[in-house]
Amino acid sequence: MIDSVAHLVQILQAHRHEENAHWMKKYMRDQFPFLGIKKPQRHQILKEWYAHEGKGLDWFLVANELFRLKEREYQYIALDYLLLEKKNWDERIPQLVEDWIGDQSWWDVVDVLGPHVMGIYLMKHPDQRDYWIQRWMTSGNFWLQRVCLLFQLTYKLKTDVILLSVLIQDLSKEKEFFIQKAIGWSLRQYARVDGVWVRDFVLSHELAPLSRREALKHL
Repeated sequence: MIDSVAHLVQILQAHRHEENAHWMKKYMRDQFPFLGIKKPQRHQILKEWYAHEGKGLDWFLVANELFRLKEREYQYIALDYLLLEKKNWDERIPQLVEDWIGDQSWWDVVDVLGPHVMGIYLMKHPDQRDYWIQRWMTSGNFWLQRVCLLFQLTYKLKTDVILLSVLIQDLSKEKEFFIQKAIGWSLRQYARVDGVWVRDFVLSHELAPLSRREALKHL
């Protein structure tokens, strides 16, 4: 393990809180073990470590080392660190996203990787978009498909509504809760830009009741 990462792990381990860990694990339906470090404290620890040791490291190696560790806070720290290093990202980002989703899939990580990692990356590298969207839409992995639906969440007027429409229609008959929810979320978010388009789309396409409710929630 990289020495600086080992030091960060040591700091986090020192702040372990068993009672918090119990309830955090319950909240996440017993999917993952936790250290019991709440978000504000976790952010402060990362901020101080990053200022003194985290800059100038190989972001890819550091992020992967953190993400592979057992407790869920390490995945959160890996995501936060990745975002701190976004000016240094390169073509390794999409494969990293795919690997991380294949390794530790759940909404808490996927919903950062979608809009806040792939969204930023594909905005800067639009020539790569179609390859990864097609790859993930045909993967059979609904978490990767969720990323396809959500990567444009922050795009506002730059949203490719034709692509969004195609993706939604391709997935509209899926029974998976997280897909139905993502369809509604993507439409609800775009409604902030063009509510008329979203209302017309919902009324003219067959969507799951959950997707429909989510899409029209604020209209």
